[in-house]
Amino acid sequence: MQEMKRSNQALHGGQATIKVCLGEKCCQKGAQEIFTNLKEGFKPDEAVILAGKECFGYCAEGPCIAINDNIVKNVRPFLAVEKARTELDDPSCKADGLGTKSIDDIDAVLDSATHL
Repeated sequence: MQEMKRSNQALHGGQATIKVCLGEKCCQKGAQEIFTNLKEGFKPDEAVILAGKECFGYCAEGPCIAINDNIVKNVRPFLAVEKARTELDDPSCKADGLGTKSIDDIDAVLDSATHL
């Protein structure tokens, strides 16, 4: 696991990249406070904290943050820094990531490829 952490951070020059979804639904659930807490809770050399310009698409499970493009759902403002640090120390499976497609979308692509 430590090797995975090192490789993720090597991609970002030793810094993690944390994006906060600031879509309407996430903001209603505290995303702006999460953004502020993360900005205050991480040193600039530890992580780059960015405001997500587009909704991550997990409104029902928000607020959401993306840590090195791995989406973490149901983040609470008062636990955001701790949750982010835990994810950086021991990354979870990248089941939902920025730029990933749903299994139905992937199945459709595979089905169309088999008919070529």
